[in-house]
Amino acid sequence: MSESVPPLSGLVRRERIAEHLADEFISAVVDHVYLPIAASAYRAALTEGFERVLDAVEAEEFVPDAGRELGELLVSLQVTKPVGATACARIVAAIPDVLSPEPSDRSRRRAALLIAEFTGGYTAALTDKIFEGQALVYGAAELARRSAEEGARQAQARTRIMFEHARSPVFIADEDGRVLEASPMMATMMESNRALLGPEGDDVRRLLADDPREVAHTLEELAALDDESVTRFLEHRTLVSGGDISVGRWALSRVRSHDDRPALIVGVGHDVTELRVMHARLDHLAHHDPLTGIPNRRSLESAVAKATRTGPVGFCLIDLDGFKAINDRLGHATGDQLLIAATQRLQAALAGKGALYRVGGDEFAVLVLSPFEPHDAVGVVQRALARPLEVQVPGPRGDDITVPVRVGASIGITTSAPQRSTVESLIAAADPGLYRSKDARRS
Repeated sequence: MSESVPPLSGLVRRERIAEHLADEFISAVVDHVYLPIAASAYRAALTEGFERVLDAVEAEEFVPDAGRELGELLVSLQVTKPVGATACARIVAAIPDVLSPEPSDRSRRRAALLIAEFTGGYTAALTDKIFEGQALVYGAAELARRSAEEGARQAQARTRIMFEHARSPVFIADEDGRVLEASPMMATMMESNRALLGPEGDDVRRLLADDPREVAHTLEELAALDDESVTRFLEHRTLVSGGDISVGRWALSRVRSHDDRPALIVGVGHDVTELRVMHARLDHLAHHDPLTGIPNRRSLESAVAKATRTGPVGFCLIDLDGFKAINDRLGHATGDQLLIAATQRLQAALAGKGALYRVGGDEFAVLVLSPFEPHDAVGVVQRALARPLEVQVPGPRGDDITVPVRVGASIGITTSAPQRSTVESLIAAADPGLYRSKDARRS
């Protein structure tokens, strides 16, 4: 965060922190988003959203809904560009450090879970917003049916006017995927992808999803349901004008005729490329430590759950000796340098022999998948940390002369029981060895 929050107490303190977070967010996005309401109301809405997140981090019983609600709030405030969602996720990730100079592992885990919920809520709300104009589908469907049933020039003219003014790719096709009507944007897309559209250049099915079987299944499902109120969604990577690749999301409905004429398929597309990029960024934030860039405890929990389904795993727990004292004496900046130095040395030493995670504070973990030799992995870690970690910090006089700060590390090791281990149980099993290692280093 750009500035520290003064120590306050109770609800007043929480409200001040929430206001500070809201100001941080506004400062980060003010040049990138449109404010749909007065700045004071915008700030008040954000403050309330961040207050709920703060409540969730500190509550006795954790409920992550506040993360999802914050994501939905951003979309309602017209924050629909990736820069806004990313800025908000980073602020939530920093909340444990804002609340306490020594954040607990519990608060960091909760922040990661809140980011995951935020990602889901934001993505769902933004998708809903993209398709809130779904009336376009039903309008096109109704006009298509009139054209099919009446064959009247007036109905066809209405259809053509709607298509010519559509700001999205819109099409009407028969059940074999042959396009009968296309909006200008849709026509441009078809022209850019003519090689995909079959011999006649008009088979839209090849633009609706990457897997043709998924398209066939969706159209069969719509035919079986035979309900015009049902919409199904598909996604496809598409070449657009200029040679760029975009991710398109299609809303499809099936329009039946009341006589013997064949049913029609109506589709409306929207470019969700930025949405997918943003979702990937937020997912990365939720599963990685923002300081070191390595996977966090949430990632470790997923990896352990997956790996132990098929066999045991090797687990190394690493703790930096005397880290808290250095952090207290020399400040968080020095502590951060040591954590980064530990990460870099361990990653270089492991070289694919195990996966490195930061599980909280000054603790790291190495997960070794089966088949494995646990002592091989711990040997690599022990050799990597045999010499102390060292960083240079400014000297006491504040001049250009730096002094070294060194810290060692202790290691515990365990092997999981198949299908029964969790991160908590692995840490508990490795802890005794880690503390024996600490005692040996002190003596």
